[in-house]
Amino acid sequence: LAEHNKKFHAEGPYQAHVWAVHTGPHEGEIVWAMGPCTFTDLDSRPDSKEHNDDWQTNVQPNIKHASDLEYWKVDKEASYQPEGAPSGKVVWTLYDIKPFEGYRFSEILKKVAKVYKEKNYEHAFIVYNNQFDGGNGHDVAIETPFSDWAFFDRDRKFAKDYNEVHGEGSWRLLLEEYKDVVISSVDELAEFLPELSGGN
Repeated sequence: LAEHNKKFHAEGPYQAHVWAVHTGPHEGEIVWAMGPCTFTDLDSRPDSKEHNDDWQTNVQPNIKHASDLEYWKVDKEASYQPEGAPSGKVVWTLYDIKPFEGYRFSEILKKVAKVYKEKNYEHAFIVYNNQFDGGNGHDVAIETPFSDWAFFDRDRKFAKDYNEVHGEGSWRLLLEEYKDVVISSVDELAEFLPELSGGN
C-alpha cells in the first residue's frame, strides 16, 4: 500500500492519506482517503493499466473487507481552520440528520464555528457534508484534529464560551434544537499513518 500510494498518489488532488482507526464502529481498520479534490479532478484520477494492475496485484490481495466508499465536501462557512492547528490524530463525529433538517443543522454548526473564531481556539473544527445518500446515516461529519491524547484531559468550557458569544441561555436553546434535528451520532478516533500515505 505504501509503495502504491507513493508511486501513484503522492501529491496534488490525488494524494492518498491513510488513517488507523482506534475506536468506533471501524476500530482496527484503516481509512484510505484521496484529496482534497473536486469531482472534475476525478475524471483524470490515476486510472492507467499500470496503476490498476499494481492495485489489483499488490494491494487488493491484502484487503479482507472494504466498506463506506463516500464523497465528502467541506462546508467552509461552518468550519474553522486556524493556521498551525494541532494535527496527527483526529476525532470524526458522524451525524444522522432528520430528513429535510440539514439546513437547521448547518446553522447550528455555523454558530459553533463562530465561538471557535471569536475565542481563537487552537484546534480546528472542520465540517463535511456527504455528497450522496448511502443509507448508512452518514450525513454530516465533524473533524477535530489533535496532536496528543492529553487533549481529552483538558478542562472544556465550551458551554460558557458559547453563552458569552451568543447570549445567556443560548447554549440550552442550541441543545434543544440539536435534539430536534439529529437522529444519532457516532465518534471514531483515528491516527494518521504517514509511512503508508502518499507524499514524502
